[in-house]
Amino acid sequence: MHKFLASLLIILTCFSSCKKKESDIIADIKKNTAEINGKLKKYTMKTVDDLTNATGGKIAGYYRDEEVKKIYAEHFGETGRTFSEYYFDDGMLIQIIKQEFIYNRPQSYTEEKAKLDKDTEWYDDKKTKLEIYHYYFSKNKLIKWTGNEDKVITVSSSNFTDKESELWAETLIYLKELKEEGN
Repeated sequence: MHKFLASLLIILTCFSSCKKKESDIIADIKKNTAEINGKLKKYTMKTVDDLTNATGGKIAGYYRDEEVKKIYAEHFGETGRTFSEYYFDDGMLIQIIKQEFIYNRPQSYTEEKAKLDKDTEWYDDKKTKLEIYHYYFSKNKLIKWTGNEDKVITVSSSNFTDKESELWAETLIYLKELKEEGN
């Protein structure tokens, strides 16, 4: 009986410690992302115009054979610009990195327009703010979101669930646009 309990305890300990910690999963994702970026020149690149975005933009897909490894999307608008990277491993979304450049004023708001409006501030790219967001996925499920300045967004928040849906919608649209352009 003691041998059975000891064996059971060892098995239970193994199962509980065999589950990967979030930090290990994130480390693996970062490693995979670095490997993908290191092999971009070996992948086939396909570029399309983003017709779903009001300001337009470009989408580039990087493929190893038929498997998408990375999507890079860029959008330029009147109030900012965004660069987004979507990484895939074995057909699974593993990470999204978004860089959002937020202008102090709309680009068309020139010094002349500001002075006519008796305003002392106009568009100045030196005053543009950069916010970087990282989204980590495991088994196609969002597991971690870090906001600007690496602030962690809580998994239990409603924003987290909403953001996961929004990110998946974007990802699927980009995949569809890249696929349709190829047909």
